[in-house]
Amino acid sequence: MQNTNSDNLTADPFTWITIYRAENSLEANIIKGLILNDGIECQIKGEMLQGALGEIPFDQAQASVQVYAIKERHARQILVNYQQVKQSAPDWVCPNCNEHNGSTFEFCWSCETLKNDKSE
Repeated sequence: MQNTNSDNLTADPFTWITIYRAENSLEANIIKGLILNDGIECQIKGEMLQGALGEIPFDQAQASVQVYAIKERHARQILVNYQQVKQSAPDWVCPNCNEHNGSTFEFCWSCETLKNDKSE
């Protein structure tokens, strides 16, 4: 959904800072997976609050991806790459089950068939 900008200078490099507020917990977990894949420790804050939407305000139930302040720059570069792919890559249709999949999926969410060049 959005990058969050940390304008405050943190004295402790091992303080958790929010780098991304996701549209939903699925997107937060995609971002988390990309960051973890590069060896950066991260966590999702507010993921369990998604079930309380309607009972609590939307802005308080957002899932946020957090990293240590010392890894912020590297994590933000991963976010930039993710957002470029998300905006430029087309969705694709699974050749096995004809299910519509988002551009960020490498496997069909329905039948787990690997995306190939002919799927788009």
